[in-house]
Amino acid sequence: MPLQLLVVALDAALYPTLLAAVAILLSQPRRRPLLAAYLAGGLTISIALGLGIVAVLKGSGAVDNDRAGLSWITDVSVGGLALLLAVAIATRADARFKERRRAAGADAATAAHEPLTQRILARGSVPIVFLAALAINLPGAAYLVGLKDIAAGHHGTGAVIVLVVAFNVVMFALAEIPLVGLVVAPERTVTLVEHVNGWVSANSRRIAVVLCVVLGVFLIARGVGKA
Repeated sequence: MPLQLLVVALDAALYPTLLAAVAILLSQPRRRPLLAAYLAGGLTISIALGLGIVAVLKGSGAVDNDRAGLSWITDVSVGGLALLLAVAIATRADARFKERRRAAGADAATAAHEPLTQRILARGSVPIVFLAALAINLPGAAYLVGLKDIAAGHHGTGAVIVLVVAFNVVMFALAEIPLVGLVVAPERTVTLVEHVNGWVSANSRRIAVVLCVVLGVFLIARGVGKA
């Protein structure tokens, strides 16, 4: 995998929601099949959509090469949005916005959605967890940038498939590593995931700021270099 694509994949992998889902599934009695079902569902939808998006981009000709207009404009635009999001999170503007919505009674749907996701994952049903993973793991900003990079390269069909699959393998590392751990050292893996999830929850705002800044600076610098 090219180095720049690996950087984007690693940023996409540091996804707190994925770790939280893993922690919920590891707390269930049938944790190994549930985590395997979640990983299978996530990889299925992510790889399928990824291949489709790359095919559409390549077919449109909008990213024929790394210096195509859409390519560098996308880098600069997404990078700028990432930096704006970092500022909003660092200044807690997002929290104040949610508080205002909650005070106005407009946040009820959002408040109900989060526990619902947790309840679905905690039901202990392999088919339900698989279907939930299909709905939860839709492409995020970093993944879309990675797909744009793959589409901009002059790769054959086989190479595109390999790159998309490799990107997803890196992106889902927070689920793949615990699944391997459940085979090698189950109890130690559960304890470690709980500790890591607790640390991430306690430092989620700081982690989000760092990830947004890293992604934003990287994309803007690369986009300016391509322009």
